[in-house]
Amino acid sequence: MRCRICSRPVKEKGFCSVHLKAFLNICEKFEVWEHALGVLWIDYLVNISKNSLTGEWAKEVAKHLIEDEGRNVKEK
Repeated sequence: MRCRICSRPVKEKGFCSVHLKAFLNICEKFEVWEHALGVLWIDYLVNISKNSLTGEWAKEVAKHLIEDEGRNVKEK
Protein backbone atom coordinates (compact mmCIF):
# COMPACT_ATOMS: atom_id res chain seq x y z
CA MET A 1 0.00 0.00 0.00
CA ARG A 2 1.22 3.52 -0.82
CA CYS A 3 0.88 6.84 1.00
CA ARG A 4 -2.19 8.93 0.09
CA ILE A 5 0.14 11.79 -0.86
CA CYS A 6 3.35 10.26 -2.19
CA SER A 7 4.60 6.89 -3.33
CA ARG A 8 6.27 5.86 -0.07
CA PRO A 9 5.01 2.76 1.75
CA VAL A 10 2.19 3.35 4.23
CA LYS A 11 3.10 3.29 7.89
CA GLU A 12 -0.28 4.12 9.49
CA LYS A 13 -3.59 5.93 8.77
CA GLY A 14 -2.86 5.85 5.03
CA PHE A 15 0.30 7.94 5.35
CA CYS A 16 4.01 7.20 5.03
CA SER A 17 6.22 7.93 8.03
CA VAL A 18 6.96 11.57 7.10
CA HIS A 19 3.38 12.47 6.20
CA LEU A 20 2.09 10.60 9.26
CA LYS A 21 4.34 12.69 11.51
CA ALA A 22 3.10 15.87 9.81
CA PHE A 23 -0.53 14.70 10.16
CA LEU A 24 -0.13 13.96 13.87
CA ASN A 25 1.54 17.34 14.43
CA ILE A 26 -1.27 19.11 12.58
CA CYS A 27 -3.89 17.35 14.71
CA GLU A 28 -2.02 18.06 17.94
CA LYS A 29 -1.54 21.75 17.17
CA PHE A 30 -5.17 22.16 16.08
CA GLU A 31 -6.31 21.47 19.64
CA VAL A 32 -4.22 24.44 20.80
CA TRP A 33 -5.51 26.73 18.02
CA GLU A 34 -9.10 25.65 18.55
CA HIS A 35 -8.92 26.29 22.28
CA ALA A 36 -7.09 29.63 21.96
CA LEU A 37 -8.81 31.09 18.91
CA GLY A 38 -11.91 28.99 18.33
CA VAL A 39 -10.95 28.32 14.71
CA LEU A 40 -12.68 25.67 12.62
CA TRP A 41 -10.75 22.66 11.28
CA ILE A 42 -11.00 23.73 7.64
CA ASP A 43 -9.93 27.32 8.44
CA TYR A 44 -6.96 25.97 10.37
CA LEU A 45 -5.94 23.78 7.44
CA VAL A 46 -6.20 26.64 4.97
CA ASN A 47 -4.18 28.87 7.28
CA ILE A 48 -1.31 26.43 7.72
CA SER A 49 -1.29 25.47 4.04
CA LYS A 50 -0.63 29.13 3.14
CA ASN A 51 1.76 29.92 5.99
CA SER A 52 5.33 30.43 4.79
CA LEU A 53 6.63 28.98 8.07
CA THR A 54 4.79 25.68 7.61
CA GLY A 55 6.99 22.78 6.51
CA GLU A 56 6.51 21.23 3.08
CA TRP A 57 5.24 17.88 4.38
CA ALA A 58 2.70 19.58 6.64
CA LYS A 59 1.53 21.73 3.70
CA GLU A 60 1.08 18.60 1.59
CA VAL A 61 -0.97 16.95 4.34
CA ALA A 62 -3.06 20.10 4.91
CA LYS A 63 -3.81 20.42 1.19
CA HIS A 64 -4.76 16.74 1.04
CA LEU A 65 -7.08 17.13 4.04
CA ILE A 66 -8.68 20.24 2.48
CA GLU A 67 -9.37 18.25 -0.69
CA ASP A 68 -10.87 15.44 1.43
CA GLU A 69 -13.13 17.95 3.19
CA GLY A 70 -14.28 19.23 -0.20
CA ARG A 71 -15.09 15.70 -1.36
CA ASN A 72 -17.02 15.00 1.84
CA VAL A 73 -19.13 18.15 1.42
CA LYS A 74 -19.99 17.24 -2.18
CA GLU A 75 -20.98 13.70 -1.17
CA LYS A 76 -23.46 14.86 1.49
